[in-house]
Amino acid sequence: MTYLTDFSSREFEKLDLYEKFKRIIDEYASGVNSFLLAVSGGIDSITMLDLFYRLKKERQNLRIGVATFNHKLRPEADEEVEFVRAESERMGFTFYTDSADVRSYSRQNKMSIEEAARNLRYRFLEQVMKEHHYELTATAHNANDLLETMIMRFTKGTGPFGLAGLKIISNNYFRPMLFFTRQEIELYAKNRNLDYVVDMSNYDEHYQRNYIRHSIVPLLKKINHKLENAAISLALSIWEMDEYVERVIEKTEKYILDNRLIFKLHSDPFLQIEQLRRFSLRFFGKPLDREKIERFSKNVIKSKSFKVSFWGELGAEVSHGWVMLGNIKRFEPFKFVIELSDDDEDYTRKLMRGIEVNGYFINLVVRGIIKSDIPKISLIVRNWNEGDRTFEGRKLKEIFNEKKVPTFVRRLIPIAVLNERVVYVPEYYKSKILDEMGLEIVSKGGINFES
Repeated sequence: MTYLTDFSSREFEKLDLYEKFKRIIDEYASGVNSFLLAVSGGIDSITMLDLFYRLKKERQNLRIGVATFNHKLRPEADEEVEFVRAESERMGFTFYTDSADVRSYSRQNKMSIEEAARNLRYRFLEQVMKEHHYELTATAHNANDLLETMIMRFTKGTGPFGLAGLKIISNNYFRPMLFFTRQEIELYAKNRNLDYVVDMSNYDEHYQRNYIRHSIVPLLKKINHKLENAAISLALSIWEMDEYVERVIEKTEKYILDNRLIFKLHSDPFLQIEQLRRFSLRFFGKPLDREKIERFSKNVIKSKSFKVSFWGELGAEVSHGWVMLGNIKRFEPFKFVIELSDDDEDYTRKLMRGIEVNGYFINLVVRGIIKSDIPKISLIVRNWNEGDRTFEGRKLKEIFNEKKVPTFVRRLIPIAVLNERVVYVPEYYKSKILDEMGLEIVSKGGINFES
């Protein structure tokens, strides 16, 4: 994605808000035909609603829905939902709504009211977007929201990529108002005679964002009265750098085995940290703080094989240049038995039903006449145990070390055992006894770590 870099140019500034809005749609959402608008009824979201209404008149192929979530935090919340419903229906847009007791959810999950409201609101939006097949959900975050988020994150010690906080487009969320200041939005709403609701809680400075908005930003504007534009300029630089790093990180070789994410560690120390930070956020669903990242990076320097706990049993294990994210302490044992006996009618040619475990698919195939005096063949497929030896007597651990198989994968990979001796390991070992007996083990999936 190329980011709009002339938002502050004279040419762009001369455009009215609607023309700017169309340009942003064409820049970032070209080809998108369906939008779900997150509308609360406040001036920002009502302005966005009006802009999309005008756009729909010009572009009849657009499908637009409106979603309003009732947080049940204020007595007037029900009326505000009905206000948005009426506006949406007047414009011909499909309306969706839901509600929840945010205060109870906040107490039950031990989080702030702000965080609880956000979690429930976005859960609702994602559900509507998925069920009704909208391509993007548009929110009305503006340049002032971006500035406030940057200040909030700066005070909490965020990293460089977290500083921007909001992106104009990320995942399925689109913020077409992000280049507009609150002053511009207020002027547009006045000129269009838009009706909107005023949430008085936005003036309660007990909330961090409100304190930043009403007390901190006015002080900083004494230094630079165009502070919002400065925030956008910084955000653009961060977005471009972030996008480059993301492209590099996405080339990482990675796999999912047994609900664990396994990926190849990059050789560059900076990109190693970004791999850990970004993959952990996606996989665990929550960010790593600086202390956890530093513990990981210090171990990478000191050791080629180590474990780092992030939250109890959840963490990262590193071995032979590979990283596993997930449960680093408990690996569930498994054991399957495949039996063949001379009582079987199709004993000489039989395809056994496959076994699926930890991303591997194992089949036992009989080829021709089994050359064995054993009346019943019992093949066990299980996880590796310390001390396992091959049918010829070699320690399996030596083969794993030779092939540079990570320690965590050794606990996940299925091995085939005959008479308490290993006869097959996917990708790494096959005993000659199988051919001599007319047996073949076929495997699919998994990973080959041999360098």
